[in-house]
Amino acid sequence: MNNLFRRFMENYNRRKKFIASDGIKSYLLNTNGYILLIVLIISAFLVSFTSDFFFQTSIYISSLKRARANLECEYTGLSGLEIAKAIIEIDRLGMSTGFLPNLNNNRNIDSYMDIWALDFPEFPILDGTVKISIEDENSKININALISEFAPSTKYYGILQRFFVNMGLPMDIADAIIDWVDPDDSRFPYGAESSGYYQTLSPPYKAKNAPADSIDELLLVKGITPEIYYGLGGGNYGLEKNLVEHNKGDVTLPEEKLEDLNAQPVNGSEDDNEPITAGKEKDRRLDKYLRVYGEWMKYPDESSRININTASYRVLISLTDEISDETVQEIIKKRNLEPFKTVDEISAFTGKGNTVNSLLTVKSHIFKITVTSVNLNGKYKSVYYYDRDNKKILYCSGEY
Repeated sequence: MNNLFRRFMENYNRRKKFIASDGIKSYLLNTNGYILLIVLIISAFLVSFTSDFFFQTSIYISSLKRARANLECEYTGLSGLEIAKAIIEIDRLGMSTGFLPNLNNNRNIDSYMDIWALDFPEFPILDGTVKISIEDENSKININALISEFAPSTKYYGILQRFFVNMGLPMDIADAIIDWVDPDDSRFPYGAESSGYYQTLSPPYKAKNAPADSIDELLLVKGITPEIYYGLGGGNYGLEKNLVEHNKGDVTLPEEKLEDLNAQPVNGSEDDNEPITAGKEKDRRLDKYLRVYGEWMKYPDESSRININTASYRVLISLTDEISDETVQEIIKKRNLEPFKTVDEISAFTGKGNTVNSLLTVKSHIFKITVTSVNLNGKYKSVYYYDRDNKKILYCSGEY
């Protein structure tokens, strides 16, 4: 041990004297020092390379895991779509009461007492959950039906004007929407066409001059800002009183009641003593009240008509100039107890022979299906517009 220590110290002192006399550069450039320098450079390179390799590898692995989770969510969402389509088909066939009691079983009408209108809880699929909601598009005003093959404007135009006025917004927006969907470059009195307005914007673009393919095209229309479209401001926002979440009645389906459905009324029809509240909806998003799907050339086609059993308060109050808040409240209270079976029944509220009745219906044809699928590592929300009569997806979109 002493010999080893002595040799170490001799070697140390020798190198120390060499460095002191000739410098570190000379030491490194001798044979042994040169090898040491190469080893140090290679070691530094390898450490840097392997660190970057493992960092990039971890990123790729995380991306693959996220992509796999997103793909699983997307396919789970497709399962949710098929379930929603099955629910709509059950309703079409008049088989609702075979699955749940106290539901509307009349194939000729659609209302919030139908199975598709229930607020279904999340249900498990594989390692995640799926939440589906079904919304009646026939409860909304079809902006493509503002025009027809034989008329520059239809009665839906008046309804849309009143809708915007009731929202505290300029009725001129209805003119701009007509100019967006009509086939010509002739400007409505307060509308906008390519040459006079859209081409002057930065960046410039052209008016559609064709039926809208998606309701969010309204974001391109003169007078409709994102704030207005998403219901976050504009008009009489924040000034309206006695707002309600919705006017659907009791459509909840609590998970804890699923085993006790035979004893539970699904809608409020079993309890006449419970007051039914009706009022303007809190949600001011335009896509809750306006739509683009439905036949517009054959005016007034059934698919473009407004379902009186599912129309919102904001749409109902816009039907005529004469209709009052009290009348709309009575319509909603009546349909929540028992849906309208024919359009003629609405005459007691709108007046016999009122031309607006030709724009109304009690049956729905197009539905908006929203599916939200969630697992441990991802979430996917998909939206489908579904034509029940033709069993056809009209439009779909999705986002992670």
